[in-house]
Amino acid sequence: MRAIGGYVWADSPLHRARPAAKLAGLLALVALVVLATTPLELALVAALVAALVGVSRVGWRAAGRAAWGLRWFLLAVLVMNALLFSAEDALWDLGPLHLTWAGLSQGARVVARTLLVVVLGTLLTATTRPQELVDGVRSALRPLARLGLPVEAAALAVGVTVQFVPTLLRESRQLMRAQTIRCGSVASHGIMQRVVSYVRLLVPIFVSALRRADELSVAMEARGYRISPGRPADRGEERE
Repeated sequence: MRAIGGYVWADSPLHRARPAAKLAGLLALVALVVLATTPLELALVAALVAALVGVSRVGWRAAGRAAWGLRWFLLAVLVMNALLFSAEDALWDLGPLHLTWAGLSQGARVVARTLLVVVLGTLLTATTRPQELVDGVRSALRPLARLGLPVEAAALAVGVTVQFVPTLLRESRQLMRAQTIRCGSVASHGIMQRVVSYVRLLVPIFVSALRRADELSVAMEARGYRISPGRPADRGEERE
């Protein structure tokens, strides 16, 4: 089963819920995550998210796969906050670096919030088909169409983005394997070498994303695709 950009087949209340309602719930829960400041508040929100994972029946492994992929980034965030957040009551000093309880606490809050938001996003994509997600975005933004905002284009952009996520993740894994073949396993290097290795992957990943986007735009233009007012964005007409 795949989450993050991939639908997980299951029969649960979250799968049967309306896409627009799930989007509204996602925004409300993200707001709760951001507003939670104390450990007790974060724990309560985490318990709510855990309950949603259980209700969704997508499995803990699928729900946490995206979060596990961010482990090195989250570790870097925790270390940076622990060493750079404050210089008062330092537990350990090394030049401009100061390890403090306040920095550790701040880093833990940032990591916890990021994990909760990632899991919530994974639940949305795992319980909502791409087309349903597009329809949900269209329904949620429909009132803004009266203000002249391009609602259909926004819905189409969301659908294309969701479709591209698994493709980019697959290409990222291929680039990491190629780097391992050329330079050896990144896991055997030091922390700084790991950071440099991952940063070097950003350029080819961005190039791949831009190339994919260009290929998609050429393909849509070749088919005469255009968004027709009053019709779903994914059913664009073809010019005769």
